[in-house]
Amino acid sequence: MPDFDVILDRRGSTKWDKYRDTDVLPMWIADMDFNPPPAVIDQIQSYVSTGMFGYTDRPGELIDVVLSHLEKTYAWQVGVDDLVFIPGVVSGLNVACRGLVAPGESLLTATPIYYPFLDLPKNVDRELIRIPIDMDADYRYPVSALEAAITPESRMLLICNPFNPVGRMLSSAELSDIVSLCLEHDLLICSDEIHCQLIFDDRKHVPVAKVDPRIEDNLVTLIGPGKTYNLAGIGGGVAIIKNPVLREKFNEASDGIMGSINVIAYQSMLAAYRDCEPWRLELIKYLQSNRDYLAERIDRIPGIGMNVVEATYLAWLDVRSLALENPPAFFESAGVGLSDGADFGGPGFVRLNFACPRAILVEACDRIEGAVSAHHNHS
Repeated sequence: MPDFDVILDRRGSTKWDKYRDTDVLPMWIADMDFNPPPAVIDQIQSYVSTGMFGYTDRPGELIDVVLSHLEKTYAWQVGVDDLVFIPGVVSGLNVACRGLVAPGESLLTATPIYYPFLDLPKNVDRELIRIPIDMDADYRYPVSALEAAITPESRMLLICNPFNPVGRMLSSAELSDIVSLCLEHDLLICSDEIHCQLIFDDRKHVPVAKVDPRIEDNLVTLIGPGKTYNLAGIGGGVAIIKNPVLREKFNEASDGIMGSINVIAYQSMLAAYRDCEPWRLELIKYLQSNRDYLAERIDRIPGIGMNVVEATYLAWLDVRSLALENPPAFFESAGVGLSDGADFGGPGFVRLNFACPRAILVEACDRIEGAVSAHHNHS
């Protein structure tokens, strides 16, 4: 059984090196302070011992494992040709927007959202229309506002499912409304579903593809094991594209830009999807317990609100009522490094990564509580 309470030396990672030689606890970037599953480490070590590091095609066993995972988990029947292995979900997102959306056509997304979505205009030279979520209304998806924002130039809707940074599961009703709207207006959907295995309280992830079979003709789904199994530095993911015309355009757009999948990523993905379900289930229990502890602590701190985290290991904290000039700097001065909500399109918020040993989370909560108490006393 994994022991997620062990505090590891994570120096050398981007997450920890941001605050090198300081006392700041890094709770910002989305990787976990746990070791990956032992089965993944064993698979990598076994492969490294062969010394085979040349160009490598996707392993046949990996294809079978991914297809079996999709069928078993979601009753989603996907063909071999529908899989495009990619270095990572972010690169897949950029290629989809570059290859499937023509110059002069526009992208749409609801905000706040994972910040690489907001980088797309400068990366792919396409207009991005942002539709703000009402963050005082339980973060419901703004379907009516989305419909009002659609123009003849609109070509693709970008969604996070589950929703990073707000930690929500999109409900079946929301997904149905989104898909119906896209079918009505012939909009493509690119759905980032990398957090689909990090679901709490016995909820079930619903891939966009399973909402209405007609949408699969206009859909790119992006998945990968990086977040769930703490393999972000290795990379590796899958774009699932059933429409052969879209798939060909995606592949053409990736030529010369998106590199090949490295051999270690292939092996990591294989072990993660094939061998690590028991480890994942234990991880979910631990993360859920951390989430509950964090929610209870934040509830006792006047001036901070916390969303209900249904998925991901990311808490979206509302600090607007504290009237902080620079929220990340305020919490860094208290010894806690958080992500700036403004980077996701949510100024006045911060994002906290609670995928860490409980002792670290307890210390972070103590520091946040102390800083906010002092702030109130001086206000």
